[in-house]
Amino acid sequence: MDKIILGIQELESDNQDGTIIMDEVLNMVNMRKNIQRVKAMHPYEIHYTEKSGYFTNVDDDTQPSGKRKIRRCSEDSLWDALVKWYIDNKRNITLKELYVQWLDWKRTPTNQDNIKRIQASWSAYYLDEPLSKDIIEKPLCKITSLMLREWSENLLKKYYPVDKKKFSRIFLIMNQCFEYASDEDIAIVPENVWQRARKKINKDLITENPLPADEEQVFTDEERKQLKQMIRNDLVRYKKQSSSAGLQILFMLETALRIGECTGLRKEDIRNGRIYIRRQANNEGVKEWTKSTAGYRDIPLTQEAQRILDEVAVFNQEHGYTADWIFQSANPKYDYRLSYNAADRKLRKLCKRLDTVIKSPHKLRKTTISTLLDSNSVSARTVQRFAGHKTIDTTLGFYCYERKSKEEQAKAIDLALTI
Repeated sequence: MDKIILGIQELESDNQDGTIIMDEVLNMVNMRKNIQRVKAMHPYEIHYTEKSGYFTNVDDDTQPSGKRKIRRCSEDSLWDALVKWYIDNKRNITLKELYVQWLDWKRTPTNQDNIKRIQASWSAYYLDEPLSKDIIEKPLCKITSLMLREWSENLLKKYYPVDKKKFSRIFLIMNQCFEYASDEDIAIVPENVWQRARKKINKDLITENPLPADEEQVFTDEERKQLKQMIRNDLVRYKKQSSSAGLQILFMLETALRIGECTGLRKEDIRNGRIYIRRQANNEGVKEWTKSTAGYRDIPLTQEAQRILDEVAVFNQEHGYTADWIFQSANPKYDYRLSYNAADRKLRKLCKRLDTVIKSPHKLRKTTISTLLDSNSVSARTVQRFAGHKTIDTTLGFYCYERKSKEEQAKAIDLALTI
């Protein structure tokens, strides 16, 4: 304490104009207050020997004895250490407090959409969830695998049915917070106890979704033909329409681009018969990066894709669009890009006219990738790179669907089994 008072006096005497360096004085005052707080909290005596200096014990559940010895060469430095243990000590941090720290660490310029999804999950399953109130306000070091198991099973029962995707959405935060806290450089807890709890969760509380029906995921060849014909008819019938959404749909059927990649295409990205994918866009703006590193790619333009681009150029000229985007609009809100939702709205109307399952623009991408995978002249690796997937497992596991109608499938099976 005398050390702090002397420090303030030194600051006053060293400052020639008689003013006090307020930040340093406030730090000293805060330290004095913290030491007073710690004296009220610390239950053990402080000892001194010439050999060991000043030392005392603190409670520590991670130690076999339940206690940890803290030793310093002076009494002042020992109190500094005790302040860090009781007040600044990150071991006492709760999940609610750690979440803020972890999310800040996780945030990057390129993952804002993922951060928004995490924040929505935090609000739904943690912050605003009564079942989670106790667990998020408990210090991480005091959370056991049994507590986590009971908490997670109660959540699973409340939100049943929960498939693997929803399970990940609910518990990703808990898993990654503990992973972060158990990192050797963070060392808030010695291990990720969520992983131990996860192994013991009642498997009956996690449901398995049936495989999605092919007709819900892709367009058949016949439907593709009809789609193209309807779009061509609409371009003639509604010649004065200001949206090139129909042409965008046709272009995605030739390129398997993600809707964001297609919306963010600039004229400079088309050269030498290829598309160079370098960005994505939505109604909120343009991101100068792709979904993943594998998304940076260049792919060949089919002859049909090049014809569609010529039609788009004519369409833009006829409507007085002069921006640098491939697919344009008159809306300054989107920087004169075609709306991110335009193709979705158009495709929904076309599906209704086709009397088929309503499909999103992403199903155009699945249709094109499935079509390429069915080809004997295109390797799976080529399709993977064309799609911009990190692994071939993604391509084969989530983008390979049957495009034949049920009648065509039945005929093919009958023919294959005929002796």
